Amino acid sequence: LFDEMITELHADNGGVDVIFDRAAPHRFDLVVGADGIHSAVRRMTFGPEAAFAHHLGMYVATAKLGLPMERDDTVIMHNEPGTAVALHPGTGSSGAAFLFRGAARVDHQNAEAIEQLLKQTYRNVGWRAQELLSAYLAADDTYFDSVTRIRMDSWSRGRVTLLGDAASCVSLFGDGSSSAMEGAATLVASLNASPNDVATALTRYESAHRATTRPRQRGVWIASHLLIPRSRPGIALRNEALRLTGRR
Repeated sequence: LFDEMITELHADNGGVDVIFDRAAPHRFDLVVGADGIHSAVRRMTFGPEAAFAHHLGMYVATAKLGLPMERDDTVIMHNEPGTAVALHPGTGSSGAAFLFRGAARVDHQNAEAIEQLLKQTYRNVGWRAQELLSAYLAADDTYFDSVTRIRMDSWSRGRVTLLGDAASCVSLFGDGSSSAMEGAATLVASLNASPNDVATALTRYESAHRATTRPRQRGVWIASHLLIPRSRPGIALRNEALRLTGRR
């Protein structure tokens, strides 16, 4: 059911009754919440987002801008302490990304607060930051959110389970798309192995996939300091390390 929203979930031992925003209610054997960092399925099944989401003091903003680039295989990044701005080829259309550290808490749906935070953060940043920020603020389709880690003791409750960022997000630093696809494959394999025992299949899925996501969650500190060093010495140290490893 495309262009539809789940408003209520009522699970029992045999399945889940799902209430939709507009479509007629329906009963399913299994509900998989693959609805991202701000998962409604997680909220309805496990409780408020605040119980599982941990803001890591960083933000990311991206938009496809279609600006010309000299090469279609190279990402260009400019760092200043606590901030980064990147221009990347993307798929079919080039885009800009703004990655920065910030203690302020901003609602990812509050467009006015987002604009103020971006302008304040990048007001003195050089290179093409002002040009790219102006283009971002004028774009119709943009993305903005905090860099957040989702941690849960369990991804499943009865016949409802979570997948991808809804279950184990480290937005920006956790290979979210790859992890979600790996998790989906693991979930399918587990269900196929125990088609008549969903509880066992979900336990097997979670045990196997946590082994994949756990190292990515632990690596967020290193990844964040590579992308957004806090100081000019930190930027210089990162650049030298990349030069020595031949990755610059």
